Amino acid sequence: MGRRPRARPRRRRPGRPAPRRRACTRGAIHLRTTGTRHVGRLRGRAPGPCRPRIPAAAMKVLVVAPQVPWPPHQGTSLRNYNILRVLALRHDLTLLAFGDPGAPLGPLPDLGIRTHVVPPPPPRSLGVRALDLVVTPVPDLARRLASPAMDAAVAALADAGPDPRPFGVVQIEGLEMALHGLSAHAALAGRLARPPRLIYDGHNAEWLLQHRAWRTDARRPRTWPGAFYSAVQTWKLRRFEHRLVAACDAVVAVSAADAAALRAIAGRARPPIAIVPNGVDTDHYTPSDPGAVDPALCVFTGKMDFRPNIDAVAWLCTEVWPRVRDAVPAARLAIVGRDPAPRVASLANASAGVEVVGAVPDVRPWIGRAGVIVVPLRVGGGTRLKVLEAMAMGKAIAATSLAVEGLGIVDGREAVVRDTPVDLAAAIAGLVADAGRRRELGRRARARAVADFRWDRLVPAIEALYGGDPP
Repeated sequence: MGRRPRARPRRRRPGRPAPRRRACTRGAIHLRTTGTRHVGRLRGRAPGPCRPRIPAAAMKVLVVAPQVPWPPHQGTSLRNYNILRVLALRHDLTLLAFGDPGAPLGPLPDLGIRTHVVPPPPPRSLGVRALDLVVTPVPDLARRLASPAMDAAVAALADAGPDPRPFGVVQIEGLEMALHGLSAHAALAGRLARPPRLIYDGHNAEWLLQHRAWRTDARRPRTWPGAFYSAVQTWKLRRFEHRLVAACDAVVAVSAADAAALRAIAGRARPPIAIVPNGVDTDHYTPSDPGAVDPALCVFTGKMDFRPNIDAVAWLCTEVWPRVRDAVPAARLAIVGRDPAPRVASLANASAGVEVVGAVPDVRPWIGRAGVIVVPLRVGGGTRLKVLEAMAMGKAIAATSLAVEGLGIVDGREAVVRDTPVDLAAAIAGLVADAGRRRELGRRARARAVADFRWDRLVPAIEALYGGDPP
């Protein structure tokens, strides 16, 4: 759909001052903080000498993110890095993010991205989080990165002085940065004749994720504490995400299910919602040498202190894997990913063929060696990068329907999709034993990743929102 023509600016008579614009605070969400110290000059990293030439029609964009996305080792940083990488080809980007101010920025300066880094706040104690559970309506996730230092950085950026080319867009990457992004937008809107557009990239419909976690944990008494937490967070997140969506000019969702979940709580607010699933760098994730594949090796990848991943491997090891081993005694399972929670670490069992690998510098060798990639997710939202990486590397995938939600995967074409322990175990065992079927599934999965999930094909849908075009 083509861009709408912009309204011609009204001419002022000579000598008449420009009209003053009120700060745009539509749907603003406020968090009271104390001890904020003003920073007179915001320190950041300037773009490198290889900065690409920015087209004259480019938009100046402030991206507010939870971490500097380098190196891009896990879901949030992978999505943010690739979105920034593609946007930087056509737009003038400034990144405001948490991180180590002295850490390398990788290719970000050479991409022309001005980067302002703020040290992350210390983790909130369990006692503080428990108190917040009952005394504040703000959800836990939105308070996780509350930071006076970031508040000061936002103020310094807004007070940086007149700019011949002001920000036209403020883009919030993820709900944990919503309060900082809204503050940045309000501060800039109060100083500009034309408020910047406010875009929210929702990496998940967070209320839906917690609602699913509540339904899963409510089934067993030993997980009722988690169910209670998720029930409270579901209520808080529905209210918070409603107000956040109402405050924005446009929203990005990673799947049709997430878009529907955000529309369901939007009420009268109807900002356009573009569906931009996660993508994959198909030049980085490529099929491995078939001779290096170990047919009996099954691999699960992910950040292993993330609640949906913890639930997935716990269910896999207790309900599914014993049935796989009954059918294929030589089958082995490797759980690969950083920060394994105690519950995950306890799953290691050499006699059952289960290894908890932990962090690795590069996940591709593990994916490449695997005969089968297993993705038994029962909780979560969005679209899963682990599935896309396996598809791009041409692997056979055995997954639950929730794991492939939003990707348009057809059972038996790009993956085998099963939802009960008996059926999933049979699918995994069948793939371990059938090299021909593994190759065919992997070939179709790779072709689909190249055709539909390259980042340079996905990001233009975000750019369309900058000019107000509907998705």
